[in-house]
Amino acid sequence: MQILQIIKVIGKHQKQIGDFMFFSVIVPVYNVEEYLHDCIKSVLNQTFDDFELILVDDGSPDNCPLICDEYAAKDNRIKVIHKENGGLASARREGIKQASGEYVYNLDSDDLIETDTLEFAYNKIKETNCDIVTFAYNWVKNGKVVKVTDDCVEEGFYSKDDIIEKLYPMILMDKNMNHLSFYLSGKAIKRKLLAPLQLAVDEKISLGEDLCCSFPCVINAESIYISKKASYLYNVRDNSMSKEFNTKQILLLENVINELSKNNTSMINDFEEQLHRYSCFMCFAVLASAAEGNYRKSIKKIKSCILNSIHSDHIKFAVFDKISLKSKISIFLMKIKLYNSAFCFLRISKFIKNLLKRS
Repeated sequence: MQILQIIKVIGKHQKQIGDFMFFSVIVPVYNVEEYLHDCIKSVLNQTFDDFELILVDDGSPDNCPLICDEYAAKDNRIKVIHKENGGLASARREGIKQASGEYVYNLDSDDLIETDTLEFAYNKIKETNCDIVTFAYNWVKNGKVVKVTDDCVEEGFYSKDDIIEKLYPMILMDKNMNHLSFYLSGKAIKRKLLAPLQLAVDEKISLGEDLCCSFPCVINAESIYISKKASYLYNVRDNSMSKEFNTKQILLLENVINELSKNNTSMINDFEEQLHRYSCFMCFAVLASAAEGNYRKSIKKIKSCILNSIHSDHIKFAVFDKISLKSKISIFLMKIKLYNSAFCFLRISKFIKNLLKRS
């Protein structure tokens, strides 16, 4: 009798282990051999151990596929998916298809998380039963934190009514350039909420794919816990995809705007106004990136791309309020189509800033 009871207990326990994980940590992997070991270790060293780690090798050309397999052979919490290269959105889709956790945490393969990240998220989920837990971000360069960013709202629990009242007005960008984090990484999201939205993102989107998924997640969430805990360590790389300058970024951003507009945004009273500001801000960011790298020869192409895209009207109608003088002047010059002047102004601003630093 006792033996039968023991067998039943063991069988029940095995079923729970096989069928349930609280977190699925999804890490798309591509050409990050230098950083991958530390990324994986930051997950395996979590103080909360009820998770699976899904490494999605997106056809990486370096030793990353081998590294993934080696870790999987040592730790049965690790799943490895090998696929042809399809980009970040494609890799995340494959990851979410294999995820079994109640909540999903996305992590980029060149970044890290603090050891108590999952434990903190678990405690907040159990405490509030929220659909999403967000974290702040430490931006790290050469081992040093260079800045910290968060969601620009008060820390705490947000019910559906709170989300509509307090988060929707800055879901893309308010008049002061404040906005919720566009990143999908660094958030613990209920899998039942995330999965259909992640799978709906067009795999062709290669810029802004995070926002195309995080935006509908916020819209459809019943509750969110906003944390100021900066447990996500974002690695600032000079050769990072997001840091490379390319005029095609302007055209790729058109796809993002079209994707965002597919959502049911009827509850967001000023969605169109926010879309104007987001488009204008992103074009300004591309121009500022060109000025930062002194890509003077690209100005003509930048201007042409903007004027012959949907961004032209968005910039025209974008209204801002309390923003920096540099941003005000630059956007004003963009509105009157003086892109070369805006570029020169941004170059001069950088020169003066560097001069003041030296003095």
